[in-house]
Amino acid sequence: MKITRKKIGTIITVLILLMISIVYIVPILMMVLGSFKTQGEALRMDLTLPAQIQFENYQHVIETGGILRGYTNNLIITVSAVAIIIIFGSMTGIIISRRGDRKGRGLYYYFVFGLTATMQIVTTYALVLKLGLYGTYISVIFVLAAINLPFAVITFSSYVKGIPREIDEAAIMDGCNSFQLIFKVLLPIMKPITITNLIIAAIGIWNNFQVPLYLMSSSERTTIPMMIFNFYGLYSRDWNYVFAALVITVLPVVILYLCLQKHIVEGMTSGAVKG
Repeated sequence: MKITRKKIGTIITVLILLMISIVYIVPILMMVLGSFKTQGEALRMDLTLPAQIQFENYQHVIETGGILRGYTNNLIITVSAVAIIIIFGSMTGIIISRRGDRKGRGLYYYFVFGLTATMQIVTTYALVLKLGLYGTYISVIFVLAAINLPFAVITFSSYVKGIPREIDEAAIMDGCNSFQLIFKVLLPIMKPITITNLIIAAIGIWNNFQVPLYLMSSSERTTIPMMIFNFYGLYSRDWNYVFAALVITVLPVVILYLCLQKHIVEGMTSGAVKG
């Protein structure tokens, strides 16, 4: 049997993807299994099944880890920041894509620069202090929204460019004004990229550790990543509790992704209308 270069390439590709999958899957399995083990079993860091399922680990984390407070704070920050990103990102993306003049291109490159520029946490911290917003939800929400907005604007703009202008012209001929064109025609077509940006922004904001660490002062406003950091400091040897806390933390993100995953590929690879 003759093995061609194409077959060799396919085999190598499959092996590389398999290795990458193992690197991702093994830690996740270890975390989930460890969350149901005793302290001694979890310390072994293996993939064996627990001798007896320990639901008490989750009960202990919920009662002592401040999970509910962290969930509440994360929801306030994530929902608010994502709403800002989706509203301003979609509107700006439409403006950029439908304006072919110098101002539209200038606005586009402004957000490209925002995408590539490193966040200056020192100057941001100084600005927040100057405005008297240190330790507030508002400071964290707007900073996280500003960090994620450039990516949303660029992806929205690229997606809208794939929508034929004939659709705009047909809608205007049917009597649509500018607001009706945006809200009744363009935004429904933009649903896949909207959901894609929603998921990407929500995951990034939910898991963000740096911004709340610098801008939040009250323990009552601690977020999930900060809570996990503090929890690990208290239970650095009790990996069963740490694993349980991590599972509870990532669960909302996993559920969100599983519910909306089909829209991610569609939103990132397709223009809205083909023809």
